[in-house]
Amino acid sequence: MKLAFDTGGTFTDFAFSDDDGSIVLHKVLSTPDAPARAVLQGIDEILAKVRRGQAARAGEGALQILGATTVVTNAVLERKGVSTAFITTDGFQDMLRIRTEGRYDLYDLRIQYPEPLVPRDRCFGVVERISAGGEVVTPLDEASVRAVAAQLVAQGIRSVAVCLLHAYKYPQHEQRIAELLAEWAPGVSVSLSSSVCPEVREYDRASTTVANAYTRPMMVQHVDHLERELGARGVAGQLLWMTSSGGVVPSASAARTPVRLIESGPAAGAVAAAGYAGAAGEASVLSFDMGGTTAKLCLIPDGQPQIANELEVARHERFRKGSGFPLKIQSIHMIEIGAGGGSIASRTRLGTLQVGPRSAAAAPGPACYGRGGSEPTVTDADLLLGYLNEHSFLGGDFALDRSAAVRAMARLADELGISAERCAFGIHDMVNESMAEAAAMQATDSGVDPRALPLIAFGGAGPVHAYGVARKLGIRKVICPLGAGVTSAIGLLGAPVAADLATSAPMAVSRWNAAQVQALLATLAAQGREVVAASGVAPAAIGVSYTVDMRHVGQGHEISVALPAGDPGDRAFLDELLQRFHDAYVRLYGRNVSGTDAEVITWRVRASGPKDEVSVASMRGRAQAVRNPRKGSRPVFFAEAGGFVDTPVYDHYALAPGVVVQGPAIVEQRESTVVVGPGASASLDARFNLIMLLEAKP
Repeated sequence: MKLAFDTGGTFTDFAFSDDDGSIVLHKVLSTPDAPARAVLQGIDEILAKVRRGQAARAGEGALQILGATTVVTNAVLERKGVSTAFITTDGFQDMLRIRTEGRYDLYDLRIQYPEPLVPRDRCFGVVERISAGGEVVTPLDEASVRAVAAQLVAQGIRSVAVCLLHAYKYPQHEQRIAELLAEWAPGVSVSLSSSVCPEVREYDRASTTVANAYTRPMMVQHVDHLERELGARGVAGQLLWMTSSGGVVPSASAARTPVRLIESGPAAGAVAAAGYAGAAGEASVLSFDMGGTTAKLCLIPDGQPQIANELEVARHERFRKGSGFPLKIQSIHMIEIGAGGGSIASRTRLGTLQVGPRSAAAAPGPACYGRGGSEPTVTDADLLLGYLNEHSFLGGDFALDRSAAVRAMARLADELGISAERCAFGIHDMVNESMAEAAAMQATDSGVDPRALPLIAFGGAGPVHAYGVARKLGIRKVICPLGAGVTSAIGLLGAPVAADLATSAPMAVSRWNAAQVQALLATLAAQGREVVAASGVAPAAIGVSYTVDMRHVGQGHEISVALPAGDPGDRAFLDELLQRFHDAYVRLYGRNVSGTDAEVITWRVRASGPKDEVSVASMRGRAQAVRNPRKGSRPVFFAEAGGFVDTPVYDHYALAPGVVVQGPAIVEQRESTVVVGPGASASLDARFNLIMLLEAKP
């Protein structure tokens, strides 16, 4: 049996699967001040629901618990991590402020970056130096470490990041510093760059290690608290956590390197979307996940999400690459937009409408939640436009306050000098435009025409906005899966246990050392297998894949290339590797570079267990399929129709596969609602996913 939870900015989602394949879903409001509280509340409620329905023998047998969390993300974005210090080679204490000296805007004389997570007075240097070739130029001065340890204790520092020059390859001084700090500053959490991010580029490595140190004590506390409380409830089982690259790892690994969980929730959604795409027979799709706080777009080519080897968070300019903190972690490549159901609409100084970046989140939430929110949000607009029903939100378990939404929208409409109806649709349409623009940019950057891709829409608000986004992109097919509102939690149920490891060891192809390559890959593979086996995966079921970051000698950046199968000592292996590198280079840049040597900079290994197949068809139940699917009708606003139209409302769970619903129509699930616009039609496929087909725009 498995129980998955995904902590979002507004709701925490749950999915329980029994060993007979049946699935139960649940949703509760998140508690941003104490995320574990919502998790425990939801676990109590879903297990009680399971027991009442006799869908499983909860509490009996093995139960695997899988989680995706925003603890790490929120700590970094909201500056709510622990007091952290930074230790580096003496003379480089300003590394976090100097950064790379790159500028994301060459012509902005007042360019700004986010303040480092560690203040300057907590950045310390220790006397030591190892050259790029491994020569100990200056031995580690342990007295300087003792002096730093004394300051850590005096200042009450809870965590420290250690990043010495060239420690990615020669970690002995970092390891000795950890031993000394354990003796002289006991109780201080220590993150070493040689363990967290053993890769080249000092600033990126330091930034990643600092983010890890800044959040590590919080994640340790979060994990310990959940395990302790679950044990007290008699829920005995293994707790695994989703990483940013789409695999799950044991609690010990998650608590040790929490920086790798910074995109865990969105990654779970992308994993689920890839599974839905495969089940629907689609080779490539565009994933669209819109929740209460943000929207995430992910291109999934050939059935697999794209994996990036770096990530940037906390940008000073939201859409400007280079304006945030770089993290050298593997993550599913996504574009995130600050537009969710809780995004607040307001009037700009120029008198125009804007949506976001402020969010009402879970507390106080949109005005219609009736929890004290007074500013109009996207959810309020969707309610007033008829896309949502105040009596059927979350299956009727959460009644919405329409009058509060009306009051909030009226105030903004008066400020803008327009009608409340126009204001509400302006909010809805502006969000759709932002997401369509971001999706078009990502697809174009990847050399893909978005009009050729089906759109998979999920999250609580994704299916509400999918029709509008698809129309703007020229997309003709939209897939809204069953259980769309908790898709990320469902994705956790099927995610494989996986460990991603990397190390930088530059090696030019002209100086290829097969024995060194074999030893390096074997070490990484053994470490990865150990992490996966710790989750209970049988050794024979663990698979290992290898990639490398390559470039032409003298270039400043690398591209990712899969290593060929076979013996690295064979000439055919090396020839195939070079061919793959040149092919990838031409695909990216449209030309080849001749007469130059190529080199491998970083070696990467992924060890993973099997991926489970998850079917949500059991949520319908046999009896439900024979009910009348028509629930009634209500006025719904459609711009193409020029206003409100009396629109039929259908129950997703009662629709029969193959029966066509002609738009305009509303199709309601318990956790989400699908808007089928005029000129579109929809029907269920054999797996009960709603397939919406849009007519071509004239």
